[in-house]
Amino acid sequence: FYQPPRTDPWLELVPRELSATPDHDWNVRITRECYAPLTRGRVRDAQGRLRRVLNAYAWCSFDIGPTLFRWFDDHDTAVRDAIIAGDHASRLRLGRGNALAQPYHHIILPLASRRDKITEIRWGIRDFRERFGREPEGMWLPETAVDHETLEIIAAEGIAFTVLAPHQVSAPPPFGRPGRWQSGGKELAIFCYDGELAHEVAFGDALRDAARWHQRLGSMPMAEDGVTVTSLATDGETFGHHHRFGEIALATLLDHLERDPSAEVTNFAAILSATPPTDEVTLVERTAWSCPHELGRWNRDCGCRMDGNTNQAWRTPLREALNGLATEIHTAVEHHWPANAGDPWVARDLAGPEQRGVPELPSAARPLLEAERHALAMFTSCAWFFDDVARVEPRIVLRHAARALDCLPLDVRQAIEPALRTALAGAIANDPVDGTGETVWQAIAEDEALAIRHLAAGLAALRDVVPDSVEELYLPVHDWEFVGDEIAVRHCRTGESSRWRAECAIAGIVPLRVHVRRTDHEDSAAHVVELDALPEQVRTILLTLTRPLVCDAAIDDAQSLEVLTSAELTRYALIMGAWGLIARDGIEDAGVVMHAVLDIFALENATIPAQLQTAAFEQLAALPPSPIRESLATRFQLRLPDAP
Repeated sequence: FYQPPRTDPWLELVPRELSATPDHDWNVRITRECYAPLTRGRVRDAQGRLRRVLNAYAWCSFDIGPTLFRWFDDHDTAVRDAIIAGDHASRLRLGRGNALAQPYHHIILPLASRRDKITEIRWGIRDFRERFGREPEGMWLPETAVDHETLEIIAAEGIAFTVLAPHQVSAPPPFGRPGRWQSGGKELAIFCYDGELAHEVAFGDALRDAARWHQRLGSMPMAEDGVTVTSLATDGETFGHHHRFGEIALATLLDHLERDPSAEVTNFAAILSATPPTDEVTLVERTAWSCPHELGRWNRDCGCRMDGNTNQAWRTPLREALNGLATEIHTAVEHHWPANAGDPWVARDLAGPEQRGVPELPSAARPLLEAERHALAMFTSCAWFFDDVARVEPRIVLRHAARALDCLPLDVRQAIEPALRTALAGAIANDPVDGTGETVWQAIAEDEALAIRHLAAGLAALRDVVPDSVEELYLPVHDWEFVGDEIAVRHCRTGESSRWRAECAIAGIVPLRVHVRRTDHEDSAAHVVELDALPEQVRTILLTLTRPLVCDAAIDDAQSLEVLTSAELTRYALIMGAWGLIARDGIEDAGVVMHAVLDIFALENATIPAQLQTAAFEQLAALPPSPIRESLATRFQLRLPDAP
């Protein structure tokens, strides 16, 4: 189970992903479809009656990517706790836990430096230890991408086994038993899953009939002496996300197997404890389960893609651009690292992604560690997996690249960025409209780096409109306070701080725009932050608290809105109610209500329907010129005649 870090790297809040509609983002959607249903897989009897609810995490070996687990911490603690409970239940049943560790970021380890491999593996082990309360015995390698150095490192860090595809060793041991890999004085057990069974589940129809799936497993050849291990490995998202109701098929299969006297449902760690490896295995270097081209899927146009009508020539320049940037970041960190802070790479390993492991570091070191955190995150594997550089996944890694640069001294950033832009220009999108990697970078550099300015504007909006609600704003990595007329914002990990003065321009009930200026920098220019640029969490609070007030003002009987079946019908009722008030009380008195209704449209990211725009033109064109008439015309996007 894995998702990339979907948070924007500045505020560490998850932006809305329209492609995941009707859900807020893909983490929410896949949790609804897969992660949560697997905690309560339904098993029915022959008459269709529910007879059992099964936590699949208690019955299957699994890994959870730390970046996904981190998201659960903030957004779905019930699922997080059920996953941890599943591992605990397996330990009680088998003496060994189901959970495997995973490197912290889902990077292709053979394409990383030894130093980065070590950090990712140590961070992943630490995250596992903190969550599951035990040391990991196994580690899942992202995409099962492997080389000798990776195995040497995980063995040195105390990992006892990993799981690979059968083609990743020269001769898998018979009957699914573990093999022994040795190199450089290190030793590790390797389990090879059944590739044919895995393919049937991931891409075939195995999940359509759990009874037939059970029979298929039961027909596997059995050893005359010794244990026979039947295992398969697939994306956890297969069960419910890739295949609808796949979690039901899995729960039903597990129920069948539990009641099958010829089978035992166990896990890799328990098998290894009872059946130490005796067969030596030889690793096939630089291989992965999802690419037969020596890791080409993550660094060149190897032919692996989702859409056969696209090319992936952009993969190489994207990889080279980020490799070059990482080298520059590492050099800058070493150059600017405080002399009294010890070795920067030891500090990086100890600090962890949240910088909790080294509380006594000098303040100058913390932004540099933050740069390193994002330099690792910018190699998340899915950026290269799919079909285009303009997709959301490459944007995610480029956001982390931008944040890494943002943590370096300004002169270093200005010296590094031109070469990065030049390299990204070679990553050409499949659709000419999308431009190149540099086009994507330009949008990120211009928009997302403004996050702190937008946060200050959002705090000002809450302060001026609903001051009692400011404490409801959840900020994972920022502290803030109002200091007189100013707003002070501080990053909790790095200590980065800024002070702002802000004034809100309100026509209805919330600010149409906020004028902000940074006051702790000399000659700082004033900027205008529009309503739709305020942080989404701010707009959500504003909407929740002001919408009932607007309903009461625009509709005589606001209770009647409760019978409306959609947000569209409610907005229609509000706008028509506001026109009724203008007709009764005049635009000078009632125009503010219309502005407030249009604020609701803006907060809900709703477009004004063409028929309501036409009606607004007819209503406003009939009125004499006035400032409020013109301001409403602007919001309805009208060009009115000078006089009726």
